[in-house]
Amino acid sequence: MKKSPFSNLPTLRLSSKLFWALFAPVFVVSLLAGTFLLSTRFSDLNRNLYEHTSHITEQVATTSEYAIVFSDQNMMYRILQNALNNQDISSVQLFNSEQKLIAELGKAPESSDTNFPENNYIKQYDKYIESISAIHYTNNSLNGTFNTQADLFNTVDQRSLIGWVKIEANKSAIQIEKYQYACLIIFILLIFNILVILGAFHLSRTLTLPINRLSSALNKLVKGQFSSAKLMKLPPEYAALQKDLLDLTERLEHHNEELIAGIEQSTEDIRRSMDSMEEKSAQLHIANREAMESNRLKSQFLANISHEVRTPLNAILGYTKTLQKDITDTQQRLYVDTIEQSTNSLLTIIGDILDFSKIEAGKLNLESNHFNLKTLLDDVYQILSINLLTKEKQIDLVPEFNQDVPEWFVGDSTRVRQILTNLIGNAIKFTHQGSVRTRVSIASQSPQEITLSFQIIDTGIGIAEHKINRLFKPFSQVDTSTTRQFGGTGLGLVITKKLVEQMNGKIEVSSDPSIGSTFRFTINLKTSPKLSNDKSALNRHAVLLEPSATYKSYLTNYLQSIGVSCTACSDLEQMVALLNKQHDTIDAILLSVMPDEQSVAEARELITYSTQQFSIPCILMIQPPGQIAHYPDLKELCSDILLKPISHDRLYNALQYLNNRNTSTTLQHPQQHQINVLQEKISGLKILAVDDSPINLQLLKHWLVPIGIEVSLAYSGRQAIDMAMSESFDQIFMDIQMPEMDGMETTRQLRQIENYKNTPIIALTAHALGSEQQQILASGMNAYLTKPINEELLLSTIETWRLNTKSFQDQVDDKLIGIFDLEKALEIVDGKTNIAKEMFDMLADSLDAEKKLIQHHLENQDTEKLIEVVHRIHGASKYTGTINIARHAGFLETHLKELGLEDADGVAEDFIEAIEELLSHRQLIPWPQHLDSTI
Repeated sequence: MKKSPFSNLPTLRLSSKLFWALFAPVFVVSLLAGTFLLSTRFSDLNRNLYEHTSHITEQVATTSEYAIVFSDQNMMYRILQNALNNQDISSVQLFNSEQKLIAELGKAPESSDTNFPENNYIKQYDKYIESISAIHYTNNSLNGTFNTQADLFNTVDQRSLIGWVKIEANKSAIQIEKYQYACLIIFILLIFNILVILGAFHLSRTLTLPINRLSSALNKLVKGQFSSAKLMKLPPEYAALQKDLLDLTERLEHHNEELIAGIEQSTEDIRRSMDSMEEKSAQLHIANREAMESNRLKSQFLANISHEVRTPLNAILGYTKTLQKDITDTQQRLYVDTIEQSTNSLLTIIGDILDFSKIEAGKLNLESNHFNLKTLLDDVYQILSINLLTKEKQIDLVPEFNQDVPEWFVGDSTRVRQILTNLIGNAIKFTHQGSVRTRVSIASQSPQEITLSFQIIDTGIGIAEHKINRLFKPFSQVDTSTTRQFGGTGLGLVITKKLVEQMNGKIEVSSDPSIGSTFRFTINLKTSPKLSNDKSALNRHAVLLEPSATYKSYLTNYLQSIGVSCTACSDLEQMVALLNKQHDTIDAILLSVMPDEQSVAEARELITYSTQQFSIPCILMIQPPGQIAHYPDLKELCSDILLKPISHDRLYNALQYLNNRNTSTTLQHPQQHQINVLQEKISGLKILAVDDSPINLQLLKHWLVPIGIEVSLAYSGRQAIDMAMSESFDQIFMDIQMPEMDGMETTRQLRQIENYKNTPIIALTAHALGSEQQQILASGMNAYLTKPINEELLLSTIETWRLNTKSFQDQVDDKLIGIFDLEKALEIVDGKTNIAKEMFDMLADSLDAEKKLIQHHLENQDTEKLIEVVHRIHGASKYTGTINIARHAGFLETHLKELGLEDADGVAEDFIEAIEELLSHRQLIPWPQHLDSTI
């Protein structure tokens, strides 16, 4: 085993510490001693020069007294020369009492400015010492032989100033001495410290040698080299420690042998477990592959079921609606209506199964469109009342909106309709008397989003508390017995719950078998710029005959809101009496008719009486299961016939156009009027219909030929291509699943024909899965209609694409604009399509998993991991042309780094929508056909 370079690190540290413990005190003492010697010597040299210069200055001043008095120049120079003979003196000058220079020897003085004090003056500079002394003359002559003490004092006072002497002493000599002395001291200290270092190093090595050996022995013990550890020798002073180390070595050696034996046994056990795990892993891999294959087969099965069921249902519904136009016999119409209702019920079941499959696969995506919630709820009530109400089940269906709830929203209107249909349909199904009310209010609101709260309240049979938990389980029902009264797949509420949660809401239920049930749910919708049409007040007076107190109150409140005063009557006698008394003030009669012969007969008599006697128009309100077409004689007598539950818009229009029968009729049948307008616009087109089902082709021909459209039929993709080569068509309707050549491959080949590069091709498909729809569009089709198809939608689609002037490529570009930039993706890789597509596929393939990670980190409030995922996507999106994802990823990453998770839900939701939008349009990207041969 290779020795670690750090194995002796602790020993080296101990030796170093011991060395510094020995050397540091001696080194510090030697530095202090050297500093003391140098400072003392330097101070002595400076003091000696100072004293010496001062002494010479005084001496020159004393000896030059008489030379100045008698102006003896020779004497002056001799005195100056004697002073200059001292090696430190560089300049000597004599000045008279008038401060004039009278004698000078030596170098030029360093200082030219001279102050002449009355006494001695000496000052040190960096390079020299300047000393100045005043020269006084003393008169020593005596007037007598003896001088008294007073005379002595008088002689002192007789001293007079006769000049000055100035001497400059150079410091260079003592500086040299200082340098010499300093070098000597440093040399001595250096020799001394080297000797101390050698001694300390030797002593530290000697003292730490046993410790080094002990460390080496422990290191060998760690490595398992027990025999080498036993050979270690320590000085006699460490005999006890060596004995203990040998005992420890023997114990460790014994323990190591036990460990090795245990490890070998464990290794054998692990090997056996690995073999078992490998076998289990292989079984899991096979099971996973089988599960994936099963999932694929399930999706394929659902697609086939959708096709096989919707295709015949398309013909059934199509021909049923055609028969409804011509049948006048009441009993036969009832049979046809029953066929239509049963077919729609079957479609609902198929739709529930497909939706549940999408939810399980995580492929149920929400769309976004503007819709009127009040109109949508009215439509739901209308359809459900026709399908579910019977003569025996007469209940009130009442929608209630708070005044602050707007009409228009942005969201998936289809899924909102599905939620309301499931919940309201269940409420009607389980309610035999009373009412079903839907209350809509605002739970919370922001400038961009509104959270709506819905309550579906019924007076039905209710649900026992211990059975409520079954409601939202797949394929589960409250009553699972074979004698249950109500059937169903058990998927409606499961799908409803998933849809509510996907709209960021929640759903709950409370129920009491003695009172009824209340389903509450919330959903998030975006605000719409569309404003509600404020209806002007009608300023009319109406008489209302409505047997239900609940519905009477509902209608009265609405009529008051649109400026219609209302007088409610409880029976026909009261109404007739009111007509006779107040017929001049009555503008209209609102009459509710039950679906029985007596009620119809009474209504006929009242309408005839009011119109003939008082010319008061009557608006008939029909209670389902009756329909407008069931009362042809009343239709001629009434101003309008409305189906309950009454739509607000239809009631307002009926009251607004009371005196205009033609306008009223037009408003009463907007759907048929719209169909007639469409027929006039699209007449004269030439259309090719491709389908392997003759029944569906004949249905299309039956719808289109009578309105002036020339229809050619092709029963296979090959026949369609042959016909397209020989004839010219304005539009093509294409079935998807056909033998030999399916609709998508047929479309691809048609797009290769010059005359059909931009011809509108619309799919008529029974496939309802989102992935298949994207494949349909990617094959070159402009749009798709899901079977079963109704006549109005078919004609509207023909009209839409008749006016289209854009090329197919322009339409694809319009869908991809703002989502994907092909030119940018190719520009980054110098036009190499293979590389660009590979980079894009790598990003797109990972987005689904990355989206789940983002949602997971958002739920767990893990900001760091969320930033990491978003940053990864942001970086990749910049090089793949995914401009929308790059933009929203940049927004989210910046928001998370600056503000954290505060208000990040909306930004994250926009980012996830950008991901889903790219994935849904992925197959539409028009990659160049001739890919590079090399990457």
